[in-house]
Amino acid sequence: MKKIFVDNINDGVCTLTGDNHNHLSTVLRARIGDTVVLCQNAVDYECVIEKITKNETVLRIISSEKCESDADIFVTLYFAILKGDKNETVVQKCTELGVKDFRPFVSANCECRPEKLKCERLNKIITEAAQQCGRGTLPKINKISTFAEIVNETNNFDIVVFPYERAVDIPLKEVITGINKGSKIAVIIGSEGGFTKQEAEMLSDKGVKPVTLGKRILRAETASVAVVSAIMYEGDQWKIN
Repeated sequence: MKKIFVDNINDGVCTLTGDNHNHLSTVLRARIGDTVVLCQNAVDYECVIEKITKNETVLRIISSEKCESDADIFVTLYFAILKGDKNETVVQKCTELGVKDFRPFVSANCECRPEKLKCERLNKIITEAAQQCGRGTLPKINKISTFAEIVNETNNFDIVVFPYERAVDIPLKEVITGINKGSKIAVIIGSEGGFTKQEAEMLSDKGVKPVTLGKRILRAETASVAVVSAIMYEGDQWKIN
């Protein structure tokens, strides 16, 4: 069933305009009488299309229920901005996996200039991915941070996962074992050039221990998906009930 995020459901009726209207009426070729799910504030509303005009689609609510598909752990992905469409891959796949918050940052070895990051484009990809996989809430791309800023935020989390290619002693599983419902987890992934020794030391000074992902060095976009997947599995998120 088609799903669209909205913020204007009032008195049992919702009118779609702009991109949502165009996507539903033109791209998806919806017709009067079709059933659509609208999602607002983590509640799914089953609706029927009552009217379609050139500029708007009007829907009437049939029923509603709380959306239970979001993860019950809170994962924030800090990712160093990447070249080309790699950022799009990261936010798309990690939205599907259940990341709550995306925090792009610039580190010493970033090969992408900050002005090249298209946040509007990334938010559109996040929305499409969230609608496709049935999420109840939309993560957002926050403003680009400096590395020093994200280091100072690490105290806000129960667990901080910092994969580092020079780490040898601590495997990922050791850090993410024992995740509980409601846990706040930060994942910090570097750029194509990885982290410098000085950056690793800045995190270490905050008590963040680097972890190894094994004998192979993963691409940055692969590491994001792999680590978030492992966290969701370890946090018991891959289940129906």
